[in-house]
Amino acid sequence: MERLRRELPPTTALVAFEAAARHRNFTHAADELGVSQAAVSRQISQLEDNLNVLLFQRGSRPMSLTPEGERLAEAVTTGLGHIAEASRDLRKGGVTQTITVAASVALTSLWLMPRVARFRRAQPGIALRLLAADPYTDPLHSDVDLSVRFGNGRWPGLEAIKLFDDLVVPVASPDYFQGRAKPSGPGDFLNETLLYLDDIDPAWMPWRTWFANHGITPQRRDAGALSFNAYPNMIQAAMDGQGIALGWAHLITRELNRGDLVRVTGDIQKPREAQYLTWRKRRELSAAATAFRDWIVAEARAELIKPRDLPLAE
Repeated sequence: MERLRRELPPTTALVAFEAAARHRNFTHAADELGVSQAAVSRQISQLEDNLNVLLFQRGSRPMSLTPEGERLAEAVTTGLGHIAEASRDLRKGGVTQTITVAASVALTSLWLMPRVARFRRAQPGIALRLLAADPYTDPLHSDVDLSVRFGNGRWPGLEAIKLFDDLVVPVASPDYFQGRAKPSGPGDFLNETLLYLDDIDPAWMPWRTWFANHGITPQRRDAGALSFNAYPNMIQAAMDGQGIALGWAHLITRELNRGDLVRVTGDIQKPREAQYLTWRKRRELSAAATAFRDWIVAEARAELIKPRDLPLAE
């Protein structure tokens, strides 16, 4: 214990550093901690003196961490996260079977929620907290145990396991085509009412990318365009017959199977990125988190969708 006290920097400085590293900004860290910017700056300077390294590149905008700062930030975030988690469990009377799982609003609403009842039946002793948020919730800088992320599967400090690739198809309600012909080719979509999603994640395929993949440069959106900041709302608008949306097959399986949505053309796009389950490398998963990880991977792989699974409606 004596050696630990000698080697550990002051706890107050570590807390200030964690907030400053997360925000990349001393002023924002000070606001969070309820102290002055000068106090945070002083704590960081004392920590740098204690460790004899430079932790921040102060001339950069926004402020960035040095390699030594990145190393310390990962260690401090993990360590303080463990302490906070243990403290929460103790305050709850020692309950350790609680996990937080984060995913996008779209994946939580349309893919995870219809399936999560099966996990709860299989694991009645695990308390599950679902965090639906855009943009992505990073396990390195939050208290989530597991987080679903769309991308290439390679992120510093994170373990990742692929859940599924996806297929993107234009979809609409059958009612939308009452009295009108379906588009026969990509160019015909320029004359349709298209439903747009805000660029919450640049990796998601918007209409401009879909058109670009067909060698088409669309005009700017017309005055009557309808756009959304939440994917489930856009899908609901498509089911209501208000226009054509780009449907991600795994997220709209129920709607396609029920006939609430139909594929508009035979075109199928496959993004390079995929959905991955992620967690911190340097933090061992609890038994509850491991159970959820194994369950969600099995669920995803049991329901992989291939192009032949998406028949084109007449």
